[in-house]
Amino acid sequence: MSLTSISLNNFRNIEAATLAPEAINIIYGENGSGKTSFLEAIYFLSHGRSFRTNKHRTLIRDSQPHFTLHAKKRSNNLTIPVGIQKDTHGETQIKIQGKASRRISDLAQVLPVQVITPESYSFFFGGPKERRAFIDLGVFHVEQEFFVHWQNFNKVLKQRNALLKNKPAELRTMLPVWDKEFVRLAEKITQLRESYIERFKALFFDRLCTELELLNDLEIDFNWGWKRTESLADVLAQNRDGDLMRGYTSKGPHKADITIKTSLGPVETAFSRGQLKLLLYALKVAQNSLIEKETGKQSILLIDDLPSELSEDTKMKVGQLLSRCDAQIFITTIESQSVSAVLETLARPKALFHVKHGELITR
Repeated sequence: MSLTSISLNNFRNIEAATLAPEAINIIYGENGSGKTSFLEAIYFLSHGRSFRTNKHRTLIRDSQPHFTLHAKKRSNNLTIPVGIQKDTHGETQIKIQGKASRRISDLAQVLPVQVITPESYSFFFGGPKERRAFIDLGVFHVEQEFFVHWQNFNKVLKQRNALLKNKPAELRTMLPVWDKEFVRLAEKITQLRESYIERFKALFFDRLCTELELLNDLEIDFNWGWKRTESLADVLAQNRDGDLMRGYTSKGPHKADITIKTSLGPVETAFSRGQLKLLLYALKVAQNSLIEKETGKQSILLIDDLPSELSEDTKMKVGQLLSRCDAQIFITTIESQSVSAVLETLARPKALFHVKHGELITR
């Protein structure tokens, strides 16, 4: 299962372009040529948003009313066309197999997409939001019930936070009602996350770490968002006065996180920059592999500016990791020769695309 065609119209600086990708795709060109826009378009087709900006108008070519993205995915001898259009007013239209849809999650189910950019290393140094999103992307694809539970939980969380902030006269009677549903959904979400992470760790350590000596004593721990030894109902009660002062809920699955450490301490202090980059690739490849193993869907891995700050030795190790991955891969780089060390390890069909001033030239 893979993308067999991708079309962009009035997206960024690209008036019109169509790719016929292979398993491994190298998109190269000078900075500002538009090469990253192709990765951004694929990501948008899956997530309904950009990984570069939250301002949708900057994605629409100058003086145009909207942009349109189309793709075809081959799955078990069936071609699945998908498309999305967004206009200057923020209105979005989605089509899957010719039928209109109102849910971005429907696109995400068809196209499991992950991205690695030079900024992705904030995964280790930033707050828990990005690490939590990484977990939930995997759980979303392999556990069908997760998305509904997560949607309902967020509605309850919003209501609970509104009570804590506004402090209505009925607060003391209303809050326990919302807390009961909060706990019920939180426990379901946490159970699904916990199960997924255990399976992820098994695959990660069994299949990938044996090839990467720097990962030999790695540990991955899952923080629920409250202490495992305490019931969430008790935690909410104990933190109620503090939450009222803060005006929001301080404990729960919306505060979950993962920590990655070695015997020398957290990886963000124990590892070099090159080691962290290799670890990030290993985490993403493991996630893709698990999604493919448990759903039968071929996932898509987008890698923006792969050679950035990587030594030749690290590029070879990245290539070894990618060779263990069945995902369809799209890589951008300024010069195609700069990723030759990676390509040498990948035996699957490849395609080269040269981008110049928003125009695409197949090589």
